[in-house]
Amino acid sequence: MINTAAVLSFAGSVLRAVALGVFALSIAFAIPPAFSRTIRWVGQASAVAGDDLATVRRRYLGADWVSAIDGIRRAIPRDGEYLLVNGGTAWGGGPYWVRFDLAPRRARFLGLWSELPAAGTLRRRLPQGPRYVVIAFREPQPPILLEREEFLRVLDRSHGGD
Repeated sequence: MINTAAVLSFAGSVLRAVALGVFALSIAFAIPPAFSRTIRWVGQASAVAGDDLATVRRRYLGADWVSAIDGIRRAIPRDGEYLLVNGGTAWGGGPYWVRFDLAPRRARFLGLWSELPAAGTLRRRLPQGPRYVVIAFREPQPPILLEREEFLRVLDRSHGGD
């Protein structure tokens, strides 16, 4: 007769050994790529370690983007607000990055350019106050700053008006 306790103990030992072996293999295969990525990231970080914020922004977003954001910052006071429009044809990161770059200025989001109503309808719905409208695109295309009335004229022309 087979001793069941001994068989179960042996089977449990084998399963534990197999599980430990699978765990060790997964660690062995995961460490080299992780180490390689870490080395690459440290190398990239050390290459730009001495750069100031303006240089880094220019490198990643482009000189046109940085210049446009700096111009908008000069036009809209830090405690001011502006109307924000997504100028792209689909939702993307542009409006989020513009809003981030223009903080602490308050953004009042109007929506996607292609979904905005005609200027006459929008004029009645626009909140009072903000003098400027910022049209944001996917980076690296720089945002555009327009005064409220100029924005409404451009919108009217895009909807087929004069």
